[in-house]
Amino acid sequence: MTNDIENLQAKDSLRKYAQNYILKHDKTRVSNKEKIYVIYARKSTEEPDRQQSSIADQIRLCTEYADKNGLTVIDIIREEKSAKTSGKRVEFRRMLDNIKKGESYNCILTWHPDRLARNMKEAGEIMDLLDSGVITNLRFVSYYFTNDSAGKMTLSILFAMAKEFSDKLSDDTKRGNSSKVLQGKYIGASKRGYIGVQDGYYRRADNYETYKNAWKEYISGKTQADIIKSLELTGEKLSSNSISAFFLDPFYAGFYCSGSQFVDLTEVDKLFEPMVTPNEFITAQKMYRIKPNVWKKSDTFRPFQRFAICSDCGHIMTAGLSFGRSEKYLSVTCGNEKCHQKRKDNGIKPIANTIRGAEIIKFVVRFIDELLKIDSKIYNKAKEKYLNSKSKLLKYNNDEIQRLKISKSKLESNTSDISNRLVKEKDELVQERLSKECNQNIKDTNLLTDRILELEKQNSDMEIMIEDEFPEYKTFLNFFKDVATTIQSSDNAYLIDSLVKLVLLNITVSDKKVVDWSVREPFETYKNLKLLNGVADRI
Repeated sequence: MTNDIENLQAKDSLRKYAQNYILKHDKTRVSNKEKIYVIYARKSTEEPDRQQSSIADQIRLCTEYADKNGLTVIDIIREEKSAKTSGKRVEFRRMLDNIKKGESYNCILTWHPDRLARNMKEAGEIMDLLDSGVITNLRFVSYYFTNDSAGKMTLSILFAMAKEFSDKLSDDTKRGNSSKVLQGKYIGASKRGYIGVQDGYYRRADNYETYKNAWKEYISGKTQADIIKSLELTGEKLSSNSISAFFLDPFYAGFYCSGSQFVDLTEVDKLFEPMVTPNEFITAQKMYRIKPNVWKKSDTFRPFQRFAICSDCGHIMTAGLSFGRSEKYLSVTCGNEKCHQKRKDNGIKPIANTIRGAEIIKFVVRFIDELLKIDSKIYNKAKEKYLNSKSKLLKYNNDEIQRLKISKSKLESNTSDISNRLVKEKDELVQERLSKECNQNIKDTNLLTDRILELEKQNSDMEIMIEDEFPEYKTFLNFFKDVATTIQSSDNAYLIDSLVKLVLLNITVSDKKVVDWSVREPFETYKNLKLLNGVADRI
């Protein structure tokens, strides 16, 4: 019964992880941004008698079209240059640069496609920006354009560019892939240890057990660098980036993510065999967050890198080998030359603030033994306090998101009002002033949008951790049973570094002693409650 509950909790954590995974990797969110238009009007001064419409007429027709179709227009650009040769149109270039920077408008409204381009280079650039989503949409008064494969095909003919096949193929492929993902089927995305069989589902490949064993090694604490070496012995060659991506992908625990979609393969494909359980996968992710330096490929890895802070200058100290009379030993030393000179001027020896690795280990063992002895009552209080603090932060973020969305909505409404005035205004000076107001509004709106996305991302990360960052009492208790002994007796530098950094964020060193430290959650909350209960004081 206990295992069933743990598996359900792990599955829920994995579901949240998959949602967060999509939030980080989903590029379709960009395409949903609000459409903000600039009117572009061009008249070739070299051909005054052959113009089908003057600049004034083009602007009038465009503003009437915008008003009729409810388009938000924030700028009007006029240009009297030919489009026969690329690179001559200054205002056209300014318009595209503005769109690329994402500062204000992202769509173009013009009288006819030939106002935008009559040469292959600029036509190609516009099509490329449209394809990549940098230009969100195009509108023409005298030509109906739809922003899909068929619309681009017709437009590309006008631009003398043949793009119909690739666009239609892309649309068809995306539509087909979306359906396949929801069925749990292979869409060409290779997964290590799996193959796509005839019916389209993922099944075990010949090297399935090899990669499943890699997961076992990673969960047991083996470094990614060592796992790469183990895989090479079996004929599997991976880079450090590839192995990192492998251990981050929830597919191997049964959650298939693609674009903005994800599906639980164990529900839609009963024959699918995950390499790890949801519980094992979430455990691995916690390891990955806590010890980011463990997997670095290096034959000279030493523990306590970027961990100790010099009390004299505040710089990060460097771990290295020192040589005694009979043996080598690990030391952590401040390498700041200004700090050295200051100590020398004050007559302090040695001139570099330093501490032996053995002293750090002694401190950590003493810290664990004296400050973090487990008491179930204090543990339960600590967990309650920890979860409450996270919940309060979540609530604060959600309240802030709502406040920002209200401000954003007001800005968008104001921008729409100014845009409506802009398209009806005849005076060029007033148009210019309104355009500046619109541009500023759009910049402010973009800043609010970025902040909202940032807070949503924070909440997504927090929701993943909130239930599982603070371990169960049994796990918490088991951690301390052997950890001090392991740190003292092990000669595995990676393991020592991992265990120490699992508890402590950093330490501050002064002349061969640890004088201050910062503790990771959940141990910080637990330690503080012990102090409040009068159990301990600084070592």
